[in-house]
Amino acid sequence: MRTVVAIGVMAAIAVAACSPAAPEIESADAISDPGFADVSGEPPPASLDESPESGSSELAWSACDDVALLSIVDFECATLDVPLDYDDPDGEQIDIAVVRVPAGDADERIGSLVFNPGGPGGSGIEFLQNAAPIVPAEVADRFDLVSFDPRGVGASTAVSCAVDFDDEVMLLAEGDDAGWAELVADAESAGEDCTPGTLDLAPWVGTNNAARDLDVLRAALGDDQLTYVGFSYGTRLGATYAELFPDRVRALVLDGGVLPTSDETLLAEGQAGGFDLALERFAAACDADADCSLDDVGPTLDVYTDLVADIAEVGGYDTSDPARTLSPGELQLGVAAALYSQQTWPILAMALRDAAVDRDGSLLQVLADGLTGRQPDGSYDNSQVANGFITCADDPARPPADDVRDAADSAASASEYFDDFLRASTGCLGVEPAIDPLRVGAAEGAAPILVIGTTGDPATPYEWSVALAESLSSGRLFTVEGDGHTAYLSLPCVEPAVNDYLIDLELPDDGASCRDDAQGDVFAPAGSSEFELIVALFGCLRDNGADVPDIDLADLLADPSGSELFAGFDPTDPDTGAALLACEDIVRQL
Repeated sequence: MRTVVAIGVMAAIAVAACSPAAPEIESADAISDPGFADVSGEPPPASLDESPESGSSELAWSACDDVALLSIVDFECATLDVPLDYDDPDGEQIDIAVVRVPAGDADERIGSLVFNPGGPGGSGIEFLQNAAPIVPAEVADRFDLVSFDPRGVGASTAVSCAVDFDDEVMLLAEGDDAGWAELVADAESAGEDCTPGTLDLAPWVGTNNAARDLDVLRAALGDDQLTYVGFSYGTRLGATYAELFPDRVRALVLDGGVLPTSDETLLAEGQAGGFDLALERFAAACDADADCSLDDVGPTLDVYTDLVADIAEVGGYDTSDPARTLSPGELQLGVAAALYSQQTWPILAMALRDAAVDRDGSLLQVLADGLTGRQPDGSYDNSQVANGFITCADDPARPPADDVRDAADSAASASEYFDDFLRASTGCLGVEPAIDPLRVGAAEGAAPILVIGTTGDPATPYEWSVALAESLSSGRLFTVEGDGHTAYLSLPCVEPAVNDYLIDLELPDDGASCRDDAQGDVFAPAGSSEFELIVALFGCLRDNGADVPDIDLADLLADPSGSELFAGFDPTDPDTGAALLACEDIVRQL
């Protein structure tokens, strides 16, 4: 998927080239409080497995204050009120922040297409800001594109705790007794660092309630049945929706299936194999390609394992931030983060080269920060805190600390390359017992559901998608032979099958598959260079008189929203327009 910065660059080029009188492009600020319009939906019935029928509530849409994406997409925002507890529908209400892009062809509009980006804890608002410009036109024309921040997340009524992921113990339990004891103590006292109301909200943020919220949203959107695309954890949300409301399913795309279980220990062990396989596939591709940055350093797996041993011995690597070092746990976390997408494989190769040649951990730390939600100012978004509370609201198990340690050690021992990364988990220690554990079922009576599995997916291994499709009474598996976490909107070969299903409800044949044609070209200059090209373009623009900052790769990765990079950037300025023309060769490659 293209970065926000890449999309912003192309938007700026379009404005500068096509309309000298075009309005000034706004910066793509990070989402905080987007000024959502208030609206209260009709409260749902008391039954936990019921929600309002279609059309029982309305959403009052208004322009979003902070969801601009450089003005290339017209976003609308609203807020939906839902019960904290669906068994007490007239009781306390919480806010669900919603965003949409209206269908491009109102006359041919089918309805709404709701997205969930995964996590758990991922912001649908931020996701749609990135994804809306690259949704295939035939889909964007026929559907309002809609997403939301689930309860507990982002701009919705959210959980919030002060968690410092720079603290080594939060990233890595070394395996020794003292380190584990500190990790357990931190977990059991974590609630003391939460904002007022967080611990009251936390038991209610599970997937079952998120699915009920999704049905309230469906009704508020005016759709009789739900059309939905869920990525990663979003497959769990979609499958739960189908289990609770099978007759309200129109089309569900579940991309990157999560194993249909509430047992989180099984998920950790499964991911061990997924990340190992992804690293080996990255290494094989890098070793076979002279354009890979590690070509003259050594075999990729040897470079990685030597780094793991070296950083453990020296304790950490310096970074471009004098106040921070790259820890052993962050090294593994940064590598794992880069395996989520083939687009970041070239960045990973450069990061490993920097670490191997100069013991420079800057790029690896930036990659790790992206996975933990660290912001440019050093704060963290609430994605990881929400992830923990949602996971524990789904999982009924509350084993003692010794059993949790055994499970963490088991997950670590299942991985050849990511033992420290996978050991750093305290499960649900210190979290109240689940009051509404995850509903896992076959969704009997639901319309056909399309499950997509990618063979090289690190975070949701392909076998999970196979299991999810088999667990659903109407599941149909589509296999993508490729790499990276999830496929739709990232790997073009899957788009025809998904688009036909969403629009015409035509499923691909049983056993159908496609291959990502980009494999093998990922390190080639034309295929690997989106991030590098943007850095080069900024340099070219600056050299030709445009008012843009001097950036490097770490700056770009640290500011994926572009909020800092585009501050003060005006494509309608004559100097900027002239600079864009002077940099035409780079522009064409983007």
